[in-house]
Amino acid sequence: MAADGVKKVRTGRAKRPGVSELVATLLLIALAVVAAVIFFAFASGLFSNLTKGGPSTLVTVQGQMVVPGSVGGTGVVTLVLYNGGTQPINAVAVSCNSSPFVPGGCAGFGPAFTTPIPVGHSATASVTVTSFGSSFVAGSTYVMLVTATFDGGSQQIVLVNLRSTA
Repeated sequence: MAADGVKKVRTGRAKRPGVSELVATLLLIALAVVAAVIFFAFASGLFSNLTKGGPSTLVTVQGQMVVPGSVGGTGVVTLVLYNGGTQPINAVAVSCNSSPFVPGGCAGFGPAFTTPIPVGHSATASVTVTSFGSSFVAGSTYVMLVTATFDGGSQQIVLVNLRSTA
């Protein structure tokens, strides 16, 4: 209570140190302008040089295996590789180390592909593979890994499921 007997009622804000309303408004406007500039830069592709390390679209590989006589110790594998990336493919390596393939038995695919494979083009290679311990059977699915190495040195690995036919 005050000295004259009248109770004082507090109105408004307490006087504490802080950011004034004008400074806070200016900071919010500046933040909105910076956010708009960054959004515009991304939308217009201004930062595209920062993302050019590797291919932007996946390489696709389709494969088929023909087993002469339905069951046998050899098969002919044909792979079709499409370069949908942004850089030429300089090297191709194929790995088929799972059973029944002979370990390292798909090494012949690397030289079989003619490189470089330009962007937007396909390459086809066929190699005879050998089984190890058991036979290839028509109607079975076999797995291979294809590694494509691009012009900039980046790599992409594609898992290929081969459905075998007679």
